[in-house]
Amino acid sequence: MEKTEENNYNITDLMKEEKDLPEGTYKLGFKSVTKKGYRIDEWTGAWVATALIYQIVTGIILFFYYSQVDPYASTQYIINNVPFGHIILTSHLYMAYTMIGLVYFHMMRQWFVGSYKGKFRWLQWILGVFLFLLTVLTAILGYMLANTAIAMAALHIGLLFMQRSVIGRILPGALINWIEAIIVGNYTTTATFSHLLALHVAVLSTLMLAIFAAHFMLFERSGLASEKVEKGKMIPWFPTNLLYAVFSAIILIGIVLIFSATFPQTLTLAYGSLAYGTFPVPDWYITSVYKLMDVAGYGLSTGGVPLIIGILIFMLIIPFIDRYHKKGVLERPWITAFGIYLLIGISVMTIWGYSQPGLTQTRLLTEYMWWAITLVSFLPVYAMRFAKKDGDFNGD
Repeated sequence: MEKTEENNYNITDLMKEEKDLPEGTYKLGFKSVTKKGYRIDEWTGAWVATALIYQIVTGIILFFYYSQVDPYASTQYIINNVPFGHIILTSHLYMAYTMIGLVYFHMMRQWFVGSYKGKFRWLQWILGVFLFLLTVLTAILGYMLANTAIAMAALHIGLLFMQRSVIGRILPGALINWIEAIIVGNYTTTATFSHLLALHVAVLSTLMLAIFAAHFMLFERSGLASEKVEKGKMIPWFPTNLLYAVFSAIILIGIVLIFSATFPQTLTLAYGSLAYGTFPVPDWYITSVYKLMDVAGYGLSTGGVPLIIGILIFMLIIPFIDRYHKKGVLERPWITAFGIYLLIGISVMTIWGYSQPGLTQTRLLTEYMWWAITLVSFLPVYAMRFAKKDGDFNGD
């Protein structure tokens, strides 16, 4: 089993020029790869970059027709009157979904293969976690901009998070009020959507682009975690890798456009419309968090917010607390088990949120569920690790 590289915590070394550039880079510093580097799962980062670029381009087009004075009417205008407006708006939505799904997959793949260890990959991982958060927050702000009933429900819940959760109790009230003013202004429609639009288009999107550039630069400096340089076998970045990335991007965009044409976006009810008997449920990527705040014992003012913050902090520090010397999934048992725990927990809470929105279960049932997920996650991993070690011992 391959051993991990040592982390380099001296960030100033990033500024040093590399003496031995990979073959075929033409002194540009882009990493060449072997044939192994063309596996599909190695290129999820490139697809995330494709989605980000597509979102910027389509977002600029939509920005020309959007009005924060009457956001719902302007969204309807884009759908009904702008040439190709409906497919642009739908593909903007579906590409956001695709980007979030790819970021999830990309992060969990890096988690299980242990590619956050070695050289500057620890910093690359930390930037990736921030990119994940920014991607989700930007998507949430994006669906708020249509001024639908569910969008405003999400905005109100977000404000309640700040005011009544543990965050609002720890931070000074003046700071919470200032953050709230940044988000909604003076609560008029024009001010609220002007602020949301500025956060979505200018602030968070710019941060995403800047962090992604640094993330990409670190990747090119460290190279693929799953392979070593083999002289005479490296395939140049230009033109092979570049063409591979371009063709992959075209395929991804094509798939999203096909889905957008087949399943065009339907605008839900406007905020303030009469909608008796309905209960707003957020988009799939935030449903698990929504349900976590809803179940007994993990409500808004008690466990939900600290638990989510704790998980995010754990994800940020995992490169420093993972002391295993090998990268195999069974060589890092509790890391692997906790990753499975997160995947099962997110899936269960998402399904639960859609099937029973707003329905709070008993604390006992909730505890049973979390203990069951823990057992399902940890016991098989350690059992397989024990069986592997026993097999290796008997083999010797």
